[in-house]
Amino acid sequence: MYSIEQRVFLELEYHRLERSPTATRRSFQKRFNVPKGPDAKPIRKLFAKFERTGSVDDNRVGNVGPRQTVVTSENVVKVSEIVQQNPRNTVRRIASETGLKRSSTQRNIEKQPTDVSIQNPKPSDHTLCDKGLTKANEILKMIDNEGFDVGCIWFTDEAHFHLNGFVNKQSWRFWGSENPHLCEEKPLHLPEVTGWVAVCSRGIIGPFFLRETISSERYITNLEQFVSTRWRIKNRVVHARWGSTTSYRKVFRFLDEYFGNRVIALDYSKFTGTGMYWPPYSPDPCDYFLWGALKYTVYGNHPSTLDEFESAICVACNLISVETWKDVMPNFILRLRHLIFSNG
Repeated sequence: MYSIEQRVFLELEYHRLERSPTATRRSFQKRFNVPKGPDAKPIRKLFAKFERTGSVDDNRVGNVGPRQTVVTSENVVKVSEIVQQNPRNTVRRIASETGLKRSSTQRNIEKQPTDVSIQNPKPSDHTLCDKGLTKANEILKMIDNEGFDVGCIWFTDEAHFHLNGFVNKQSWRFWGSENPHLCEEKPLHLPEVTGWVAVCSRGIIGPFFLRETISSERYITNLEQFVSTRWRIKNRVVHARWGSTTSYRKVFRFLDEYFGNRVIALDYSKFTGTGMYWPPYSPDPCDYFLWGALKYTVYGNHPSTLDEFESAICVACNLISVETWKDVMPNFILRLRHLIFSNG
């Protein structure tokens, strides 16, 4: 973020230097004695805002008068008519039809008559949130004070890939004040494969595939293949994702034998007395980057058999460069900081 003084300087210099972003940046660095100035895009965006609003401070037209609002009776009626025609419209589609922003559309939808229900948080929810904050603070302390390198962490995880392109996401809604009593049919027992990977800033190991139900024995088989690349994981930390409560002991014994206290996993420290506990829903590069990137690439090619499916997943994994992983891993730290900032 730049101060008002810096924004004014950028706007004036950009105009004086005949709209040259490079010259403006160099002048900014010299004036404020900073090693790096703003890129061309922010400079042009700031100047365009000034031309549009007459201010470098905010987007209020003319910067005078009361704050404008998009929640008007006209917009509420407009959104209401679209919702009544098709209650299953998405906010994105309604916004496209009305010409409003998605956030503005959401606020207008909230003005519709609806039954409001409030979820009562359970004590366990607060406990889980507190654990997440505690562990996030611990890791950030290790990073900031002890020089811990998150690039040394191997994150392991698995995901299901359905042959028909099904993605488990929030893609069904119905806007209304009463229960519509609708149901959506979906096929059962879709052909699928389960892919297991390990990723860090140095790249990716895997994927290893499973077509049967995941068990401790099959999971350990994947870990054995992972350990076979020991020359790449020596003295590194392993972040293990293991959700089974019935047979996790065998997996933890295996991890304890090979990695000792260098494991971050749910309940691992409770079982072994070493390592680090890692609460559910904590940041994970596989969740916030890898699985979405793979499914976007693989499903676009429409493989017809499971063998083709697995080959396509392998190709997609190989296309992700080491440079990309080096960019992905710092986002893990950023998400930890956001977790603390939002209080869990």
